[in-house]
Amino acid sequence: MLLHSALPPAVAPAVAPALAPAVAPALAPALAPARDRDRDRHDAALAVWQSLARTLCAIAAAPEAETGPPAARAAALYDLSSALLLDGGPAFREPVPGALRAALAGHPAAPALDPLLRAVKDHARVRVAVLRPTAPGRGRPEADLPAEPRPVSPARLAGLLRRCADGLGAGVPAPLPPGCPDRFAGLGRDAFARLAAALAPYDEEPPAPPGTPA
Repeated sequence: MLLHSALPPAVAPAVAPALAPAVAPALAPALAPARDRDRDRHDAALAVWQSLARTLCAIAAAPEAETGPPAARAAALYDLSSALLLDGGPAFREPVPGALRAALAGHPAAPALDPLLRAVKDHARVRVAVLRPTAPGRGRPEADLPAEPRPVSPARLAGLLRRCADGLGAGVPAPLPPGCPDRFAGLGRDAFARLAAALAPYDEEPPAPPGTPA
């Protein structure tokens, strides 16, 4: 025995599609800003680590009296990497194995490296808080740093960081994961822009470290 539909023939086809055909294309523009933000964060994090690799090697090769500017630049880059991690950016592994150890070992008592040491310790705390699986909504894996054939120009790095700052908007910042340094609390557009501005006095990109394609 055949059961007849409870809906008239003219009604049943009308309720079958979940979305009208024109709705799906209309969603695409709404997804584009999120994709653009992901790309900006990825490119900025990559540029920060590439610049950091060169800066650490520059510290290791510099006379102790000349370590101040590159150490301040490296500290600013570590802080920017921490900020990008907290904003959802990728977590790259150490760009040049041993570069930080070489920079510190070459100048074990240089007071100019104190800000760098603080930034390194804070960055390590941010990485643990962001990458650990117990952090709600986080637990991102580390990624290898892709090879970069050319140095990152200061203008390109500044542009990427400016777009990341604009993407943060002026809304209420997300709370910090447990264990993060308090100085990163309230990280919004203005705070991120101030971190990026710390690079302005050091706008000369150090040469590529040995073994890096030029």
